[in-house]
Amino acid sequence: MRKLNPFANIPTIMTAEEIIEFAHNRSLRLSMKSSLRMKKVERTRIREIARLQEFTKQVKAKITEAVEQFPSVERLHPFYVELSEILVGNDRLKQSLGAVYNCIPSIDEITNKHLQAIKLADDFRQMKQSRSAAKGRISSILRATAKNLDFIIKAKETLSKLPGITPNTPTIVCAGFPNVGKSTLVKAVSTAEPEIAYYPFTTRSVIIGHLKVDTHSVQIVDTPGILDRPMAKRNEIEREAIAALKYLAHVIIFMIDPSEACGWTFDQQLNLLSEVQKMFPINPLLIVLNKVDITPPEKLEEARRRLPGSHEIIAIEGTGVEKLMREAVEAVDLASLQESVDEYLESLSKR
Repeated sequence: MRKLNPFANIPTIMTAEEIIEFAHNRSLRLSMKSSLRMKKVERTRIREIARLQEFTKQVKAKITEAVEQFPSVERLHPFYVELSEILVGNDRLKQSLGAVYNCIPSIDEITNKHLQAIKLADDFRQMKQSRSAAKGRISSILRATAKNLDFIIKAKETLSKLPGITPNTPTIVCAGFPNVGKSTLVKAVSTAEPEIAYYPFTTRSVIIGHLKVDTHSVQIVDTPGILDRPMAKRNEIEREAIAALKYLAHVIIFMIDPSEACGWTFDQQLNLLSEVQKMFPINPLLIVLNKVDITPPEKLEEARRRLPGSHEIIAIEGTGVEKLMREAVEAVDLASLQESVDEYLESLSKR
């Protein structure tokens, strides 16, 4: 099964030196059958032509694979486009991919020139020298673009760590301070074991669950390190990552622990709620009071007074969770979502 993260499906990309060594070994192992009645010079000609062609074939195959197996940024969902821009820089990535691919015409030109020289040579030593010279020049081209290959390899390593999501599936994003019960909720509602992934800009794992609500497939995402502390404490990369989440989130669930057992005061949690509301002004936002079973009555009453209409749940027991999930799905404009999916698929068919 292919992973949902499009960058996780890219095959291994070789460095310039690895491509040279791989192509060289493949060309030397090539065995060509020829009639013993042929003169040595003709047998050598056939062998040297075949070895040079094989070397060029393997080099071009690895170059082409490195470029064409990398997802086209224009075809990606904006969520991945934004994260790719944050982590590696899309212009720099395109430049490196283009520079590597543009080596092919020069490689073809060198190969054709030296093949012609081998065909016209009347001495087997000249033939070997021509083949060796061609491989040397092709190797020089690869080494000249080695930095671009290295950048592509590094980009693949970085982007493959992104969480795998289904962008056009109704998506619920959980927000709130640590220990308020976000991951517990994700695990409680998931129909299978949630996926554990990582954002490269946070040290904690991202939990992605999938569930069925009536006939609808929904994914729910806990993003620790992103939506769990004040904006003033976030660095520039994390702020941009929050912007990327706007392309993904259809509904925000903001969880509050009125018992304050999470280690944060109720007022601190309200301040973070206010920030999240400013970050996602268009998205439906559901406020959830969790751990109501261990919250002192006076604190629970204060929370109800200050946040009227909030959902009350006990995530660890599943109490109130089903009603919450139904309302979350109802808050998604499924008609508009289907229109956006249709437009996205139509744009792909036109490329």
